[in-house]
Amino acid sequence: MDNILTKKCPRVAVASFTDPRSTSFSGEREDFIREGHAELKGFLESTGFEVVDPMVGLRGVEDGIYGIGSIAEVKRAAELIKQGNADCLVLGLWHWTEPELALRLARLCDIPVALYTADDPKWAGAVCITAVGSSMWEMDRPFFRHHFRVRGDMTPLAEWVRAQSAASRLMEGTLLMWGGSYCLRMEHLRDDYAALKSYFIGDIITEDQFMLVRRAVDILKNRTDRIAAFMNWAKSEGAMIEYDDKMLTRETFERQIALHLAAVDRLSELQQEDIIGVSIKCQPELSVEYGVTACMLPSFLPFGSGPEGPKAAVATVCEGDTKGLISCAMLHALNPGMPPLFGDVKYFNDDAVIVSNCGGSSVAWASGNNENGGLLHGVSIKGQCQGDAGGAVGYHGKPGEVTVARLIRIAGEYIMQLGLGDSIPIDEKIMSRIQWGEMWPHVAINFGDMF
Repeated sequence: MDNILTKKCPRVAVASFTDPRSTSFSGEREDFIREGHAELKGFLESTGFEVVDPMVGLRGVEDGIYGIGSIAEVKRAAELIKQGNADCLVLGLWHWTEPELALRLARLCDIPVALYTADDPKWAGAVCITAVGSSMWEMDRPFFRHHFRVRGDMTPLAEWVRAQSAASRLMEGTLLMWGGSYCLRMEHLRDDYAALKSYFIGDIITEDQFMLVRRAVDILKNRTDRIAAFMNWAKSEGAMIEYDDKMLTRETFERQIALHLAAVDRLSELQQEDIIGVSIKCQPELSVEYGVTACMLPSFLPFGSGPEGPKAAVATVCEGDTKGLISCAMLHALNPGMPPLFGDVKYFNDDAVIVSNCGGSSVAWASGNNENGGLLHGVSIKGQCQGDAGGAVGYHGKPGEVTVARLIRIAGEYIMQLGLGDSIPIDEKIMSRIQWGEMWPHVAINFGDMF
């Protein structure tokens, strides 16, 4: 299965301006602008971004006037930027320019905009960036009111570009809700999809979970080789599978694998929808009526490997949690190389917050993942403590720095909760306090002074 999220490189446009008046020092000034533009472009490319550079189409020679200095050039630059499908725009304000030139380009492009100038007292960059920024504040346009300014240090600019690209990714993508929402009568799972689509996400679609059940039944009947391949892969990569005589028999595990493979197949069929995240309702249609829980989906869909080798990871949550899914999709867009973790706050004290999910979350977070021990070293699949049957995919979270995010809604207003912490090793003391759902995945997060 392909997924655009893993392929898309953040695209940022960089356009540099000059003084349109006939003034002295024009040659020295244009050399300064040209060199500054090249340095900024090189920095952004070295950071991993694709730079859409309209100056290449505007300027074919190395001498003469380099910066944009007329409305005609602004219009041509806007055309080139649109052709490049940039996520955001950086205006290079190296010396003085007429603010309207910069504003006109930003209006025509209509994408998030940042203003950049060098930290050089020999030129009027500081004057220009304040004049252009102040002019933007006069206009009632969201991208103008919230423009970003950087002088000298390019590092914050790279962080801004990454954030704007993630926001663009969300507005281009689609969330898929298998089974809809409002699982187990949890009111906080209900959402205003129209409002979310107006500023946060491209589309949110729903499908009945029967779409997966039908495909799973066919796999169980006609493609048992695929089930065997997944099972052999999991074992070879170090996963410990503990069968019992009630919840996790070989038959029930095969049904869970078939359901996961059905989800993989369905996502492949929906490639044109550009799915960036999925939810599986599970309870009770799958956990009872189908006969097994859907724990394989949140465990293995957001994981970058499978029986056939490397694959795209897709953010996955349970129970129709739209706000949780948007939070995961946002984190994944910011850091495509690491699938997001999903779970509930299961317990907390002064030392840590224990995050767990009722049977599965991305196995990329398992503490034992390493080349020598196998991709799934540290992962255990044991009988569930709920539902008619099935296994839970458990592990202890690996240590490291983490970003925690959760979109919430209070009286109709959406708010994003954010925090930075450290995933800490889960020791016997922590596990001794866990009885309910001990076979689930657990991650312990310490927030330091924030908590």
